Amino acid sequence: MRQPVIPTLLSILFFLLFSKHLLAGPTPADTAASAPYRTAVHKLAKAIAYQTVSAVDNERFRFEEFESLHAYLEEAFPQLHQQLKKEVINGYSLLYTWPGTRPELKPILLSAHLDVVPVEAGSRAEWEAHPYEGTVKDGYIWGRGSMDDKYRVVAIMEAVELLLEQGFQPERTVYLAFGHDEEVGGYAGAARISEHLATQGIALEAVYDEGLAVADGVVPGLEEPLALVGTAAKGNINLKLTVHGEGGHSSVPPLETPIQILSVALSRLHENPFEARMIPTTREMVAALADKLGGKYKFAMRHYGLFKGRILKMLAEDQATDALIRTKMVPTVMEAGDKYNVLPRVATAILNVRILNGDSQQDVLRHVQRVVNDDRVQIEIHGVYTPPSPVTSTDTWTYRALQKTIGETFPGVMVVPALFPGATDSKHYTNLTSNIFRFAPQVVNRENAQLIHNVNERLSLEVFDKCISFYEALIRNTCTGNGGVQVVQDKVNLLPIGVTGE
Repeated sequence: MRQPVIPTLLSILFFLLFSKHLLAGPTPADTAASAPYRTAVHKLAKAIAYQTVSAVDNERFRFEEFESLHAYLEEAFPQLHQQLKKEVINGYSLLYTWPGTRPELKPILLSAHLDVVPVEAGSRAEWEAHPYEGTVKDGYIWGRGSMDDKYRVVAIMEAVELLLEQGFQPERTVYLAFGHDEEVGGYAGAARISEHLATQGIALEAVYDEGLAVADGVVPGLEEPLALVGTAAKGNINLKLTVHGEGGHSSVPPLETPIQILSVALSRLHENPFEARMIPTTREMVAALADKLGGKYKFAMRHYGLFKGRILKMLAEDQATDALIRTKMVPTVMEAGDKYNVLPRVATAILNVRILNGDSQQDVLRHVQRVVNDDRVQIEIHGVYTPPSPVTSTDTWTYRALQKTIGETFPGVMVVPALFPGATDSKHYTNLTSNIFRFAPQVVNRENAQLIHNVNERLSLEVFDKCISFYEALIRNTCTGNGGVQVVQDKVNLLPIGVTGE
């Protein structure tokens, strides 16, 4: 059974999945934000001016920039700071509490982060606008953090500010959690926020964090846009492989050197990948797309048990889609020797492993040890292990509320769950809820997917406008009984999307 379209469309989708937050749409001509949000553009521009660059080494952290940003946000959002409780967690992360009128309902948490990645010194000349000035021109807001992730911090706060001005009061408590070190793992920021909430015995109804986006015009045979919601995320672990030898002069080498032994081990790992399997999230995504494409694609997925082997084999043939169906490992760093004519006494390699949901660090270690099968190769965990996320169910009112919000913000869009290959701060909240959704309210295409963490990072004003509208709607749809998802004693009656309750 040949299926030439699915590998192509999934390759394109996976290309989009690797971009954590992506830019939207074609370039607008000097588009101005709608009137209610015009001031928010300048708030984001000012927030970009604070160089809140995170770093693994605390000595390189510019903590004073975070403190200055905190002070500015208090000035920019007066209603929020008057009516919400503000807590500074671990010195530089922010947690706001908006109490609901029904304390028996579990809260929701909106997550974003204050920190940004650095701008490479050698790239400064390539920027069309200064990366830390928040320039507004050509219909865009330019600068580091405009796409990742200050735009969401400001959009969420602006949405809350507008709701407060309208006199809105949520029935369900809302937390706004803004970590300060997401780009380096979130262990000093979101992890500490999570600990802080846990010590108070707080269980969350759902977490809505950054993640995937709306993909428009990228799937052959499918005209409507797709909203890709990350309902699962891969884990991550680094393994260090080390081989010791006797050293000596290169003119009289032994039969096997540390480099050769290590090379054989890496070759074996390359030739013996992890077993392919389709996790529920990927199966749900492929089934939804196949259903839209119709014909043999729909038939194959409806009879997945019969065609499982052929489907997995087909997906494994493509580099991008293969990563959706198995734990992937690749050497990223190698070190050995420092002089041409001296045999190295030690050779090392770092193996980066992206762990598919359902596998664990023990599974990874067992697989690597079994495949290498050489006692001369020492294998150990290197750095921090991030386990794969639990798979979030889509058969919940919290997912339905997100669907409804996406539909209101992006009319006509099809909502599809997907595997998120990266990691965000949301990984630190899995102890507080099983409902974690990774979605950024942007529209993406292949041409504009390269600006994240790159030169000329910029966000269109139209996208920013929609982002604020999205969070306004999301708060209403998750925190009131008349937003289309009726909440009664933390249970719900799911209504059709677009149909509001009484």
